[in-house]
Amino acid sequence: VVSTQSTKAVVSTQSTGTILSATLDDVGSCVCTANGVGTFDTAEIKISGEENDVTITAVENPVTCTINKKPCAMSFNIESLAGKINRNDARICKLNDDGSLEDCTIPKGTGPYKRGFGKTKASQAGQYVCTYGDYQSDPVTLELVQ
Repeated sequence: VVSTQSTKAVVSTQSTGTILSATLDDVGSCVCTANGVGTFDTAEIKISGEENDVTITAVENPVTCTINKKPCAMSFNIESLAGKINRNDARICKLNDDGSLEDCTIPKGTGPYKRGFGKTKASQAGQYVCTYGDYQSDPVTLELVQ
């Protein structure tokens, strides 16, 4: 009885690469080079993309809650022309008078995206915005009443 073994080589003709934090400035073409053991190859790669537009709108403005009571929450709708919204990239923040942001939290839900305030304190009253990447909503007022 004679036994033979064969070795099979698998050659991939396609590979995938990802450009992290890509912008429309990356659109065009580039040359990729690959060095193997005793081999060398190049290929032209075309990079394409489309401009994205994100719209963030408040569900309610102003939001009125009672001091020292819960529930109290504000919600935003986030819509994107290209791609799916990743909740972890969104933030709902308090807007300071100088335009800076503080007390940012990742919203809950999958749309509308919501921030709960729990038992409210007077210091929480003010303007809030929702951000997603470079996009920012119009300010929403959190009013607290007795």
